[in-house]
Amino acid sequence: MATMGRKVGRLDVRLVRGDSERLGGRWRQRYPDGTVKAVDLSSWSGVVELRSPDGSELWYSRACGEMTSDGYAIADIPPSAFADAVWASRRCGQWKVTVTSPDGGTTRTLGWGYYALSD
Repeated sequence: MATMGRKVGRLDVRLVRGDSERLGGRWRQRYPDGTVKAVDLSSWSGVVELRSPDGSELWYSRACGEMTSDGYAIADIPPSAFADAVWASRRCGQWKVTVTSPDGGTTRTLGWGYYALSD
């Protein structure tokens, strides 16, 4: 499986317990002639992960329900996602959204950063 290495800018987010959230990323590709076009992700799969502050533990994972032809991969996180008592000690960490091609041969990180979880 190929992994494409490109610079993806960091985006830190604030999540609120009890609120519905949307988390994801967008893939636009720059061509040699200078044009920028969105990559069609409608047949790809995507996943959003929330991890521990050092990234070693996976705490939450959700498939992206929206994979669009204009380059977006978005997961809807329900209000009940952070209701369990364990989230009282998971107030911050890392998040990342990755997409995988239909044949599984290419994986790309579309967004990443740190999150803060508040009440």
